[in-house]
Amino acid sequence: MSYNKSLHVCFNFFSIIACACILFSCKVSKNTTKEDFLYFQRGLDSIKNVQVKEPIIHVNDLLSIQVSSASLNQEQTIPFNPPGNAGYLVSTTGNIEMPVLGTLKAAGLTQAQLQSSILEKLSNYVKDPNVIVHFLQFKINVLGEVKSPGEKKFDVDRVTIIDAISAAGDLTDIGKREDVTVIREEGTSRKIYRVDLRSGSLFQSPVYNMQSNDILYVGANAQKFKQLKGANSNNALNGLRIVGTVLGLFTSIILAIRVFNN
Repeated sequence: MSYNKSLHVCFNFFSIIACACILFSCKVSKNTTKEDFLYFQRGLDSIKNVQVKEPIIHVNDLLSIQVSSASLNQEQTIPFNPPGNAGYLVSTTGNIEMPVLGTLKAAGLTQAQLQSSILEKLSNYVKDPNVIVHFLQFKINVLGEVKSPGEKKFDVDRVTIIDAISAAGDLTDIGKREDVTVIREEGTSRKIYRVDLRSGSLFQSPVYNMQSNDILYVGANAQKFKQLKGANSNNALNGLRIVGTVLGLFTSIILAIRVFNN
């Protein structure tokens, strides 16, 4: 009787430990709601006029500058449109070098401001001049939780934050839509903006229309950190599962002994 009683106690003990290990290793994950994925969920009714700001020219921007004349004599514009010109690179000092006109300030100006500056200087050489300035490389760096991070180049003069996100393949499932960061160079300093892609206020944000060389960063939401935490604890959970399996095996052996003795 003493032997059977000991087996019974061991059986109950191992059963309790095995059940505890199995229950501990099972976790219920939080369900993801639609609010984690939808854009522009609120605030759309309050949108009135979206302010369009001209992009600012920065150092290392590549510009296309075309000079023409409203008169019939187009030959006078030839020196300002050299053949094979691949564009004007804004130097580290913020200037460009144009034929005849020489050094011109470009960084910190809008396209319209640079056009006006060039027109003023052209009046001594070209009758009724016209100037068109375009960005040859509008660059945005998109980093973080997007499907295709990296430098994105556009051949247009106006790029919105939606364009930049689309070029990066949209956010990943764990991208933090309510807190997207845009880092922008303004003069000699950098300014940080935060936008909520779920809100219609995005369209009135100063960074809705992006500037060349902006940095757009998408952080990870809490789900990713739960995944990382879960990954770090996988070894412990696997160990518990092994212990549970071994204890289950011992329990089965003890049960078999009991049945055999009975």
